Amino acid sequence: MTIVVPFPPAGPPDLLARSIGEHLSKKWGKPVLVENKPGANGVVATQFVAAAKPDGYTILVGSVATHAMNRALRPDLPFDTLKAFEPVTQLGFTPMLITAHPKTGLKTITDLVAKAKAEPGSITYASVGQGSAAHLAAELFQAAAGIKLVHVPYDGIAQASLDLISGQVDLGFSNVVNMLPYVKDGKSTALAVTDTKRDAVLPDTPTLAESFPGIDVRLWWGIFAPAGTPKPIIDKLSAEINVALKDQALIDKWANSATVIVGSTPSDFKAMVNADAEKWGTVIKNAKITQ
Repeated sequence: MTIVVPFPPAGPPDLLARSIGEHLSKKWGKPVLVENKPGANGVVATQFVAAAKPDGYTILVGSVATHAMNRALRPDLPFDTLKAFEPVTQLGFTPMLITAHPKTGLKTITDLVAKAKAEPGSITYASVGQGSAAHLAAELFQAAAGIKLVHVPYDGIAQASLDLISGQVDLGFSNVVNMLPYVKDGKSTALAVTDTKRDAVLPDTPTLAESFPGIDVRLWWGIFAPAGTPKPIIDKLSAEINVALKDQALIDKWANSATVIVGSTPSDFKAMVNADAEKWGTVIKNAKITQ
C-alpha cells in the first residue's frame, strides 16, 4: 500500500500519514509506503490518486485545501474532488489563529472590528498567498463582521511571519503552531482562534465564534481512496485507521501542537467534506477570488 501526501515531508499531513502507515504495516504484516508528491497546491498528488486503480492500495491524505477549496479556486481541475474520491476517515484538524502586532494596540476581535469600521482600509493582514486557507479565512471573517481589511499575500509562511512580528503588516491569519512562539514571547497578540472551542494551548484566547456565532475555520486532513473503491475496502481502511487514531499517546502528542485527532466514519467524513466545499465555494464566489 502507498499513502500519497500532497505536501513536503515533516509537516502535519506527512507525519500523520507515517503514523498511520506504521500502524497498518504492523497490523497487516506488509509494507506501507508514504510518498510525498507536492506541487500545484496539491493537484499533482490528487490527480495521481484519482487516476489510481480503485483497489485500496493507493490512498491519499487530502485536506481542506485539496478537496474543499481547490474545487472552487481551480475550475480547470481535470476532476471533481467530490466525485473522484471516496472519503475514508478524517484524521484531524488544527484551527487558525488571528494575531496582531503589538503596535496596533489591538487586544480583542472587538477592538479589531471597531478600528476597521472607524478607519476603513487602514488595517493590513498577511496570508501565504492568494486563495490560501488564510486568505479565505480572512474573507469569511470580513463578510461576517462587515469590515474590509487590506490583503498582503506572501509566497510562504517564513516571510509572512517575519513581516508580521516586525510590524510590516498589522494582522496575521496562520495556524496556531506557527504563531504560538511569537505570542508567548510577546511579539504578537493573539486575538482569536478560528474554532468553536478554545484551544488547550491558548486557553485564555477566545474563539472567533464567541463574537460571530457559527464561524469556524479548521485546517483538516483526511484519508481518501479513488472513486469506485469497493465499500468493504473503504470500511476496512476506515476501521483500521480509526484504531490507530485512538492511541492516547498519538492524541496527546498532537494536542501539544494544537492539533485535534478525530477519526470518523466514511459517511460522516463525506458529509463534512461536502459541507466545507459548499461553504468555501460560496466564500470564493462572493469574494471573486481566483488563482
